[in-house]
Amino acid sequence: MQRTVNDAAARGLVESVPNPAHRRSSLIRLTEEGRAAITAVIARERAVLSRAGGDLTDAEITACLRVLSRLLRFLDDVDVD
Repeated sequence: MQRTVNDAAARGLVESVPNPAHRRSSLIRLTEEGRAAITAVIARERAVLSRAGGDLTDAEITACLRVLSRLLRFLDDVDVD
């Protein structure tokens, strides 16, 4: 986790701020550039997802979610060794 925070800080996406609850540890928060990056990622994700399923009906989406949920439950029990 620390490496991820360090990489994000080096890119100006996050910053350390004092932690009022614990003097020896800092809090990490998004910078304006970080917020803009997250907003851009979400916008791209929504655009892709709308193209992928834009013409699906509510019933088709419900069925898809039911199948995917069942598949995830099944995969939880699969031994990967």
